[in-house]
Amino acid sequence: MKTLWGLRVQEFYRKMFRYYSIIGQSVVYFFLIISSIFIYYFNLFLQWIPPQISVEVILSLFITFILIQPKVRTFIKRADIIFLLPLEVKLKSYFIKSLVYSIVIDVIKSLSLIIILISLFLHTTNISLPIFFVIMGIVSYNILMKWIEQWLENHVQLLLHRLNKFFSIYLMCYFLFKNGWIFELTLMSINFVYLIYFIGKKRNLNWQWLIDEEERALLRNFKFINFFMDVPNLKRSFRSRRMFSMILKRCIPYSQSSTLIYLYSHLFVRYNDYFYLYLRLTVIGIFVNYAMPTSGWVFNLLILFMTGFQVIPLQYEMKQTILLYPVSKSQRKDSFLKFVSVILYIQFFILYFAMFIHTSTSKIFSLVIGTLFVYVFVNFFISKRVNVSGSAFNE
Repeated sequence: MKTLWGLRVQEFYRKMFRYYSIIGQSVVYFFLIISSIFIYYFNLFLQWIPPQISVEVILSLFITFILIQPKVRTFIKRADIIFLLPLEVKLKSYFIKSLVYSIVIDVIKSLSLIIILISLFLHTTNISLPIFFVIMGIVSYNILMKWIEQWLENHVQLLLHRLNKFFSIYLMCYFLFKNGWIFELTLMSINFVYLIYFIGKKRNLNWQWLIDEEERALLRNFKFINFFMDVPNLKRSFRSRRMFSMILKRCIPYSQSSTLIYLYSHLFVRYNDYFYLYLRLTVIGIFVNYAMPTSGWVFNLLILFMTGFQVIPLQYEMKQTILLYPVSKSQRKDSFLKFVSVILYIQFFILYFAMFIHTSTSKIFSLVIGTLFVYVFVNFFISKRVNVSGSAFNE
């Protein structure tokens, strides 16, 4: 019982270190470029904010959305529900360590992001000791409120609990940046009294909730890694999306040359990872084109690059039985490139249309540059990363 937590943490970091060391060697410059472009556009967004809106209101909202989905890492495995359940009474120190670990990790991440956002919003990086302790208190409150969710009995309680957490964190951040220390300390005291009252009651652990939370946290890590390299046995969530499937059946011709285009399209629509990624990036692009139409074309290229780069692993989602199809290797590669070209052109024209609606006189330059970018990106960048051999498909 004394060494179990340490062994689980070491096992997790050994596995993550192998993945991130490979990623770090190849994409460090990519992240530097993305960060630079983000800061540039974020500054444009700050200039776009109407002057009558308080900066603290927007800053508090950003930080609340960053904090609202904490990760409670317990390193519990599915088999533990059988082998560790009889020892639950002796595992108190294990879960205290897990909560402290989650708080420390979240404090480090939150403090880094808050310093960046404060420097962008308020043009200062001055974080005094009282502010640091308040941030640590907000993060601790957030983690403990997440821990409480395992004992909530229905969706109504969960919704009310999360609404309470959202508004509490938002108000604490707002009073912190407005230097309203009396309101800040009063609100924090009320919230922590509520936490002590709720956690103080003796309850058994909800092992299924602990396992689900840990698996979701691991899945988020592996999904991120899978954008840069293949992760074996990665579990995917999917939905049938019958309406999109019907549209695909009507749009894709029934022919041998369209076999893999049809399959790739259905995988893309049904796998939540890729579908929601595409949807999120497109919505962000529409918002940027609306807020900053004059320089939105640069951001459009970035959105197209991020989308195309992150759908490359879709080629590995095919089962090996697909190799039985009478389709040549060159046809497999062409099918994947055509599929990526189509989704990128659709995304680009949506973004261009959003820019055109807002300005009414969108430059033809943006249309030409975007069209050429998709063609060059797909045929010269993505084509080198398409693997059509048998090893490219999952068992």
